[in-house]
Amino acid sequence: MSSCFRDTVRYCSPSHGGWGIVRMAMLVPESCQLFVCPFACGRHGALGAIVQGFKDRLFYLCIHEVDIVSGGYEDLIPRAVDELLDRIGWRPRALFVVVSCLDDLLCTDHEAFLAVIRKRHPHLKVALGHMNPISLDGTMPPPVNIQRAMYGLLESQGEPLRGTAASYGNNVSLDPEGELFEALALAGYTEVCHISECENYDAFARFARMSLNVVPTPVGLPAAREIREKLGIPYVFMPISYDYDEIDGYYEGLLAPRGVTMDTSPLRDGASEALNRAREKAGDIPVIVDESATIRPFSMAGLLLRHGFAVRRVYAQRCIPLERSAFERIRKNYPHVEVLQPEHPGAPLARKTDWPGLAVGFEGAYLTGAVYVANLMHDERLYGYHGILRLASLLEEALREPADLQAFIQAYGIVV
Repeated sequence: MSSCFRDTVRYCSPSHGGWGIVRMAMLVPESCQLFVCPFACGRHGALGAIVQGFKDRLFYLCIHEVDIVSGGYEDLIPRAVDELLDRIGWRPRALFVVVSCLDDLLCTDHEAFLAVIRKRHPHLKVALGHMNPISLDGTMPPPVNIQRAMYGLLESQGEPLRGTAASYGNNVSLDPEGELFEALALAGYTEVCHISECENYDAFARFARMSLNVVPTPVGLPAAREIREKLGIPYVFMPISYDYDEIDGYYEGLLAPRGVTMDTSPLRDGASEALNRAREKAGDIPVIVDESATIRPFSMAGLLLRHGFAVRRVYAQRCIPLERSAFERIRKNYPHVEVLQPEHPGAPLARKTDWPGLAVGFEGAYLTGAVYVANLMHDERLYGYHGILRLASLLEEALREPADLQAFIQAYGIVV
């Protein structure tokens, strides 16, 4: 594994990005953000706010050298919040104060200035966000921390609502036509909620009364753990997978306490048939899979390989623990498959144009110049066998005509 994954300076391609912490926190309805950082650190988020449509909810307190040296940094933040609330023109229910990696050097007392803000504005729920790119490879990278901050806003509101569940960590809601919702209904959870569907803050606050939290991505796991400790809401970790046995195991674990089962054999057969049809259309076209499309690139690549697709390469910056067994199976059973890091400084050097291949993921498409591109980012809306059916459909759609990668990137709202 060490031969594939190396720590070095990193390259950021025009196709890299999507959901930064600013965009994630904007999922909390009726919220706004004050980003506290040097001017240069804010440009990416500011451009993203314009492109993604929340310019009126993102504000900046730009820190200068004199602010750092004079020691007035912490006092500036409550005053900036006062000014923001006076000028904003609407009354937010929640505020995220987002600090940058500068704070790791200054050792800012966050709780001190948060306490001042809460005292001055008792109607306002206040949380801290932390943007520190250096922690991306650590146990608490920025996306994980912002999820903790988002759901950390929830406060006890009484007895749990029977038959209700929420999903944590996935930025886009799962497709309700998927069999996961059938499994949840069999387990007694007939209402499944997602933060993106909340029309106002009260609807989000209702998440404090859920009976169960479902976690389909590792990003939401620490938040779910903390909510279990804080509010007593149990959770089940059922990460997105492209392995049939793993998917079945999730449903069995969910349903076993209820003493019920779900026959997934028709779902398996349907998924395989759809993949076989896509494989016939693909023929010998080389395929690459990258982690911009899925958090499980090795699991997805393994699925395609088992169905005869000509997978030639997987782009992954690192192998997360969830993916280690799938990674090892590919290395053992398909040694011809290259494993490359998309952010390695040498990644763009071999870039071609009009490479006659199929890329599953925008970053892999850019790095290879693939003619055909499956329009998929971060497994969005995909889960279980229904997700595999959708994946097969996306592959077939991609093979109908050459892709306009720039149009895909712009439509998704990626800003570099």
